[in-house]
Amino acid sequence: MVFILAILHDKPSYAQYMTGVSVSSFSGVNSTITNPAFMSNSRYFLDINIAGAGSFFHNNFAYMAREEYNFFRFLDPNYTYPMHDKEYGTGERPAYTVENKKLKQVFFSNRILGPSVMLAYNDHTFSLNTAFRSVSGFRNIPYDMANYLYYSLDYSPQHGKEYEHRDPIRTASLSWSELGFSWAWIFGKYNRAHWSLGITAKMLFGHAAYYVYLDHIKYFVPDDENLYVRNVHGETGYSFPIDYDNNELYNGSIIKGNGMGFDFGLSYIHTTSGHSIKKYSILCQQPYHEYKYRIGVSLMDFGWINFNDVSRKYELDNYYGIWYRLDTLEAYYNNINYISEDINRRLCGGDDCALTANNFNILLPMSIGAQFDYNYFKNWFVSGWIRFPLIYSKNQVSATSGLMVAPRMETAEFEFGVPFTLHAMRSPLLGAYIRIYNLTIGTDNAAGFLNLTDHYGYDFFIAIKFNLLKGNCWRKMSDFCPTGAYDLRRATKM
Repeated sequence: MVFILAILHDKPSYAQYMTGVSVSSFSGVNSTITNPAFMSNSRYFLDINIAGAGSFFHNNFAYMAREEYNFFRFLDPNYTYPMHDKEYGTGERPAYTVENKKLKQVFFSNRILGPSVMLAYNDHTFSLNTAFRSVSGFRNIPYDMANYLYYSLDYSPQHGKEYEHRDPIRTASLSWSELGFSWAWIFGKYNRAHWSLGITAKMLFGHAAYYVYLDHIKYFVPDDENLYVRNVHGETGYSFPIDYDNNELYNGSIIKGNGMGFDFGLSYIHTTSGHSIKKYSILCQQPYHEYKYRIGVSLMDFGWINFNDVSRKYELDNYYGIWYRLDTLEAYYNNINYISEDINRRLCGGDDCALTANNFNILLPMSIGAQFDYNYFKNWFVSGWIRFPLIYSKNQVSATSGLMVAPRMETAEFEFGVPFTLHAMRSPLLGAYIRIYNLTIGTDNAAGFLNLTDHYGYDFFIAIKFNLLKGNCWRKMSDFCPTGAYDLRRATKM
């Protein structure tokens, strides 16, 4: 239903890696983004994330030409965005479209890292994490549908043709906050081998969501005014923090649903020397074990949220309907209640005839991944990961696949890296990031900022932290600390 609405109303919807804050041995509490087991070998015994944020967008259908856009011009308040006339129909558009018949994918992700803290105590490491996240995407969208989503029914080359699709078509969006507790445990030490297990349990608070799953649709567009849906089968659900009668912001609770989520990780670390069996009662005495290489596997974002406030679920059971003179409906299609009732009447004959429940579950963007990190010379490393989405339900937000390799140089005071990412295993992205003491800033798609290619997306992340290094103690503890007097500059790196 939401997908049909997008075609009718001409409202197209448009992930996120944060490499620079999650892969190094100085990642601390933010390593839980990649693998919760990696906390067990952090250089810090105390790490506090003050704030952080990242945003990622990528698609393979529409792009902005590099000769027309320059990121740094957006800093000019008088900058006018370049627009061009639609190739079909009337109006203007900022982007061009890719003329090929491949299935179209759109992925958009935001993550705000809230206050979080990590504490290491011998073989156990604990953390408390807060975050706000938003993930949206279109998956396996046929070329003909993508054209109608972008150009509305004005796309004349497809007029008079009937299209039928039986492969699953998905679109979903989810915004939520999470409060998580992580635990990492070094459960095995054998000479230079360290084995660690990590788990994160998260309380989830849903703010907004929708999903559409279509496993069969047949439709016909004779011209730019009329639409014939011959058959549609699937299901959809939505819950938004707005008043459905006027689309104004809803003044009730911003929490529309609740759920649980879990991350699991396992890591193997091959250290450069043996291990200590000593138990430290003073946290700053704990030594950091340098490693030659590190390997990990993880299962991320296993979980769900149940939306039960202003929530609706519809099942489309081989329905059909006709829309005449769509341009005359635009004045009425200005609130969700009217749109929903009108679509129901046309497809099955009643205001809410397809409505099956006033609540629904939506699953998190679950993925499985593997990571590695190799110290090939002094402070020089090369890291990488590979990730695949696990999609097993109709009502699920999809993660994306990806492959990343990133050489980096790191010290307590300074770090920089150059990640190469193969987004969705097909789109190459080259990034760069830098950390100065506790401030990290970077991108996994530097070409967009440097205007080297056409713009199919963007990426940006930033984080600031406070932390204390292992092996550095206060001066009054110098008699107990094998590393000597406390060095405030090195310990806090502020």
